[in-house]
Amino acid sequence: MLRDKDIAVWQAACPFLDVRSNDEHTLFSYYWAKQLLDFYPDANPDVVLPAILLHDTGWKKIPLEKVLESFGPLMKYPELRRQHELEGVAIAKQILSELGYAESLITQICDIIDGHDTTIQAKSLNDSLVKDSDKLWRFTRHGNETIQSWFSKSLSEVHEILRKQFDTLLTDKGKLFATQMLEIAELKENLNKYIPYVSS
Repeated sequence: MLRDKDIAVWQAACPFLDVRSNDEHTLFSYYWAKQLLDFYPDANPDVVLPAILLHDTGWKKIPLEKVLESFGPLMKYPELRRQHELEGVAIAKQILSELGYAESLITQICDIIDGHDTTIQAKSLNDSLVKDSDKLWRFTRHGNETIQSWFSKSLSEVHEILRKQFDTLLTDKGKLFATQMLEIAELKENLNKYIPYVSS
C-alpha cells in the first residue's frame, strides 16, 4: 500500500506512533489520502503522503494519561492538541532532514502538520486533502470501533457524533466517502429492522 518512497518515512515515524492507535489510524488515513489524490491531480502526493504519515507523531510527546482527554467528548486539555502539532513539526523536520528531503518539501509538509487539528480552513489543496484523510478514518469500521472503545460509546452514539462532523470535511470527495461509509455502517447496525432473523 505504501509507495516505495514513503517506506522510509513510515519506518522513521513508527516509533512516535505507538500512542492511542496512531500507527493504525495513520495507515487508514494514508489510504484515504491516496484515494483523494486520484481525484485532485493538482495536489502534490510528495507533500500530502509524507504529511499524513507524520501528522500525529507529536502525540508521543504528550503525557499518555492526558492524551484521550485532549480531544473528543472528554476534552479537558485542549491546549495539548496544539502542543502535539508543534511537537509533530519538530519530529517531522528531523525525520525529513535525515532522509534528505528538499527544504522546500520539508517546509510545505511541516506547514500542514502545524495546524492540522486546530485550524478549520485549509491553507492549500494539499492541506485540505490531509485534513480530510485524517478525519475519514473516523468513518471507517476501524475508526468507529476505536472511538467506541476510547469513550465508552455505543455504535449509535458514535454514528451520531460523526454525523455532526460532515461539515468539517473540506473536499467534495471527502464528504462523499464519509457519507458512504456512515450509511454502510448504519445499514449494518440496523439490518435486523429489515431482516428479523439477522443479529446486528
